[in-house]
Amino acid sequence: MKIIEPTALLREAAAVLAGVKDDVVVVGAAAVEVALHGAPAAITPTRDVDAVVGVDDVDTVVEHLEAAKLKPSQEDHERGFTWIRDDLKVQLIRGFHPFAHGASANLPVNPIADAARSPAHREEVAFAGHGLRRRLWVASPACLVALKHNAFGRTKPPGNEVVRRDFHDVYLLVEHAADQVLASYEVADGGVRRGVREAVALFFDEHGDPLRLAGEEMVRLGEAGSQRDAEAEIRISMREIAARL
Repeated sequence: MKIIEPTALLREAAAVLAGVKDDVVVVGAAAVEVALHGAPAAITPTRDVDAVVGVDDVDTVVEHLEAAKLKPSQEDHERGFTWIRDDLKVQLIRGFHPFAHGASANLPVNPIADAARSPAHREEVAFAGHGLRRRLWVASPACLVALKHNAFGRTKPPGNEVVRRDFHDVYLLVEHAADQVLASYEVADGGVRRGVREAVALFFDEHGDPLRLAGEEMVRLGEAGSQRDAEAEIRISMREIAARL
């Protein structure tokens, strides 16, 4: 179990998901915050909570969210998988299922999503000052890298801009939580291990999107003074973890 001082986002995620905390595994930005707890890392601000849910649990989770006064998003790019209360968004994700039914049929699919629900790929999180009471399940650092790898290239409106955060998050995990990534990689299944290796390998392409976009996000957040410096730092981190995989 990992005990952390929670951020505001994690506190709110735990409160909103309390009644279904064993039916969902938090991934995305909130899980990255857990992995980077205590690290001097600049994380792109967000109010989104992404959670993996099994097909058979989706209807129960949706009922819980709506009972907690979260409303279904009516935005075209969020409809069917996003619930909102004020500025908080909970977005549900599932793995592949040939007979998805009910609310689950509308959820985006990530091929690695169901791996996050496996005991080998999730971690318990408790909050400091609250004993050992589990507040959330989050995807392990290695599983997060694999999930991000599968999300590389996704776009967001307006303009269908590629999401730079996905690439930058992988860099942050490799740079600031390398030991955690490697420890969870050692116990991961073949799909997650392959996702980690492939994600890292993509950053070695000098002209590829992962290196460029992660570098751009570093510059935007003030982590590097120039694109050239950012890419140099990323390459060093990727070389170091590649040598340890």
